[in-house]
Amino acid sequence: MNLIMRLLKYAKPYKFWFILAIVVVISLTFVTLLPPQIVRSAVNNYITNENLSTQERFSGIFKMAVYFLLSTTAIFVLEYVSIIITTFLGGKIVYDIRKDLYRHVLRLPMSFFDNHPSGQITTRIANDTQNVMEFFTSVVTSVFNDVFLLTGVIIMMLKVSKSLFVNISFVFPVLIVAMLLFRYFDLKAYRAVRTNISKVNAYLAEHIAGMPVVKLFNAEDFERREFDKVNKSLYDARIKQMYVFAVFRPTVSTLYRLAIAAIIWMGAKYIIAKTLNFGDLYAFVAYLELFMKPLEDLSEKYDVIQNTTASAEKIFTLMDENEEHFGKEDGKKVIEKGVVEFKNVWFRYTKDRWILKDINLKFEPGKLIAVVGETGAGKTSIMNLVNGMYRIQKGEILIDGVNLENYNIHCLRKNISAVPQDVVLFSGTLLDNVRLFHDEISEEKVIDALKGVYVWDLIERLPEGLNTKIIERGKGISAGERQLIALARSVLFDAKIFILDEATSNIDVQTEERIQKAVRELSQKKTVVMIAHRLATVVSADVIYVVHNGELVESGTHEELMKKKGVYYKLYEVQFVK
Repeated sequence: MNLIMRLLKYAKPYKFWFILAIVVVISLTFVTLLPPQIVRSAVNNYITNENLSTQERFSGIFKMAVYFLLSTTAIFVLEYVSIIITTFLGGKIVYDIRKDLYRHVLRLPMSFFDNHPSGQITTRIANDTQNVMEFFTSVVTSVFNDVFLLTGVIIMMLKVSKSLFVNISFVFPVLIVAMLLFRYFDLKAYRAVRTNISKVNAYLAEHIAGMPVVKLFNAEDFERREFDKVNKSLYDARIKQMYVFAVFRPTVSTLYRLAIAAIIWMGAKYIIAKTLNFGDLYAFVAYLELFMKPLEDLSEKYDVIQNTTASAEKIFTLMDENEEHFGKEDGKKVIEKGVVEFKNVWFRYTKDRWILKDINLKFEPGKLIAVVGETGAGKTSIMNLVNGMYRIQKGEILIDGVNLENYNIHCLRKNISAVPQDVVLFSGTLLDNVRLFHDEISEEKVIDALKGVYVWDLIERLPEGLNTKIIERGKGISAGERQLIALARSVLFDAKIFILDEATSNIDVQTEERIQKAVRELSQKKTVVMIAHRLATVVSADVIYVVHNGELVESGTHEELMKKKGVYYKLYEVQFVK
């Protein structure tokens, strides 16, 4: 109920439409109760009434037929209006939920994305919100309709014949027990289904993204078997859910038939005893059918409610994740010089292992600075700390002498640009990707940025130039071109601090020369840090910091470090000495 109440808060801005929908539903309930009464009146007052002339009987039957047609038309119109209103409501509410949910996801820390598969997050935003929409379109007002209809039917059945109603009352406690059991087992089944759907989506997102590796290593058979396990779990959960319905629905149908048998048996007695008319018996049977429909409908709606509850639980669990701490909202917003200092910095991703231990270093403009070390030494973590993606546990990081926590992190990141090893490009054009969809930035400025990193001549050779279409993650664009585009993006936004994380690790020699030239020119005015594993890319750096097992063990120029014959020297020997 807490989850449902939390969902209903999203309906508050649309309370007028909800009130209108309920008014329509109440009207629909009233009109739905009319046809059996009309037929009852036609049978008792005209068809079986031998005191009237043939003309009077036909005239009365015609009048009742017109009433029946009008009531049926009214039911059609009211159902149509109800569907239109509830669909509109559901669409608007789910739009708001998706908007809030995605906005919240954008504000989550990177540590969250490290521990949650992208497919799982996609399921929350796309699939689970769609289930919530079904709740608002087919449950909320429909429950009112079903409750009003059940109440109305009971009143009408009592009005037609209290005796017959008492005779079939044995059905009601059995139905209540059946619905309670259905509720218990259906909840368990639905939770299992939603969990397994999430696993399937997460598996597909991860392994389709890794399809080049699957193809390269002929792992199709393994992938097929692994997916079959995940898919089988979802299938089993669906089958268990089917068993719940397979028991409940026949139970309701059987009770309905037993009630009909009791009505026929007792009704026949009452007709023979002339305490009940044939029209009354027909109306009673019709109302019993009307009574069973909302019961079945409520059971199905309860199924939707369970689906919604399971989805809402996952949605709000995601929505309740702690957002990233963005420092001081009114804090410092601009980096003037770009001097970065690490003072006694300790950092870890998990509690059991320190990634950086007591790090002291300094990055400043006018010098090309490099950070080197073996894989897993902690180089990339330094980049993630400078732009505030992760927060340190001990020590302090100063930018222009100001603690990073005293900055507005949103504004800070506008002044820091990172070029990762695996550059992400978005679907759109090359122009869109350089200026990141900021249409106010002119093409001329984009071209200047591309020229600044020596890539414009490559773009000009493309058939559509800047308007070349980019597909998912930049497929069709070489790794080197992606690196240069990312570097041009950084130049365009005039960052004060540039961090290149293994930016030249998997590119050709010509592209590497372009990047090295662009980086050297940038370092004369900006703070440029190259994080590298390949030492050939950093031998010309003004300062090289060597990180080993999370500690800063050496610093100096290439020549100075080679003379020390320490960690850097050993790394150099491994890479260049045969």
